[in-house]
Amino acid sequence: MRIAHENYVVPPQVIDSGMRDWSINVFDAIKNPHNLFLSLVVILSFFAVIGLYYLFAVSKTGIIFNRKLERLEPFGHVILRVALALSFLASAYFNSFLGPEISLTSIPLGEVLKPVLYIIGSLILLGLFTEIASVIGLIILILTTLIYKDYIVTYFNYFGELLVLIFWGSKFMSLDGLLRKANGWVNSIKDWEIPLIRITYGISVLYPAITIKILHPVIMIEIVERYNLTEIRWLFPSDPLLISLGTGAMQVVVGLAIIFGFATRFNAFLTLILYILSIIYFKEAVWPHYILLALALYLIINNGGKYSIDNWIQNGRIKKLGLKNI
Repeated sequence: MRIAHENYVVPPQVIDSGMRDWSINVFDAIKNPHNLFLSLVVILSFFAVIGLYYLFAVSKTGIIFNRKLERLEPFGHVILRVALALSFLASAYFNSFLGPEISLTSIPLGEVLKPVLYIIGSLILLGLFTEIASVIGLIILILTTLIYKDYIVTYFNYFGELLVLIFWGSKFMSLDGLLRKANGWVNSIKDWEIPLIRITYGISVLYPAITIKILHPVIMIEIVERYNLTEIRWLFPSDPLLISLGTGAMQVVVGLAIIFGFATRFNAFLTLILYILSIIYFKEAVWPHYILLALALYLIINNGGKYSIDNWIQNGRIKKLGLKNI
């Protein structure tokens, strides 16, 4: 098994051997008193930042800011659509699907997928027959899942984006929007769009954190040593095992927070910064990250949506402050 993001920065054999290695318990890192103290400081600091975030988010200024930012939702949807289209076009160009580790030839009907990806990528980019093109994209993703099984969970966010386009299409800044209007019943379930994106994105954040950093930290230790991460003292501790535990735990917390819609905008912003830093520092291929960067931007614009902890907290404050009609 090869986990996508780690597979971009170390050779495949490192991933394969690491996934067979169960010899290291990542929680041994906090047996060291210094590591335990450092972990507690980071945890307390994180909750302090979350507290400050919510102090602003539920203030009158924060609520008004949130409403203004949410008006950009149509543009966020376009960003998602374009990112998905570019991901498919890049997949065809590089003869891989979603990431460089999944060869098109390894997927059923792989010999015909290249032109198909070019076609559906172009259609989604233009916003033409978006629903049909997304159905075909979902079929390709399901075929890939039959071969790569649970590994595709690391790309679970694609399921969310494709389902969103299948159900709701893309009528803003698209040819579909010029040709036809959205169905009434589709608009009636529009509130489920953000939760679907949020949950699938959160799962894609959780999976590599648990699979690699928590269960198989030997892979992360190899990455730390290969790229001398311990020399970045302002960001990482000196113990590679603690780096694996810390980054893994942080991803789990952020992933769960996004799934439940807790401080969604803040956590999405964290993932955006981390993806950008990862691309720059590790010199990773950019195209597999198109959709991840777009999803983070989309959630920064939209926050958690109607069915989220964020919305529940904010509605309570709106009622208390009397801001309903502002």
